[in-house]
Amino acid sequence: MVLVEYSAGLPCSAEQAWKVLRAFGGIADWHPAIVKSGIEGEAGILGVGAVRRLALGDGAVLRERLTEFDDGLRALAYVFEESPLPVDGYRAKVRVDEVAGLVERCEVRWSARFEVREVGTEGEFEESVRGLIVQGHEGLEGVVRG
Repeated sequence: MVLVEYSAGLPCSAEQAWKVLRAFGGIADWHPAIVKSGIEGEAGILGVGAVRRLALGDGAVLRERLTEFDDGLRALAYVFEESPLPVDGYRAKVRVDEVAGLVERCEVRWSARFEVREVGTEGEFEESVRGLIVQGHEGLEGVVRG
């Protein structure tokens, strides 16, 4: 099992960051690797079980199912339903925490777990997923800085 974890601060309130992240289907608005995104099904209803469809710049498509959503904790989790990556059991989580004593500062905690299909590629896919997480965090930071 490969585990990728990344935490970094943002220059905004936890609520401001969560407002962007909680829009599960709107990831293309802030993640540079995703050119189009949306929630499948009935009018794009958001809730546990919702599936977002992502189009990447190279034409690849991912489908991710929301498995946890908690506004109070400012956290969500999802799994891959369909992916061009040769990994199994992909599960990701993101959570936004307040930084004690700082109204305009929060920390975003990202994690992903998965199994690789080809032995010996763990490091390659760990770095690839970490890179996507960091790109996403940087894109999120650009949005919250306005």
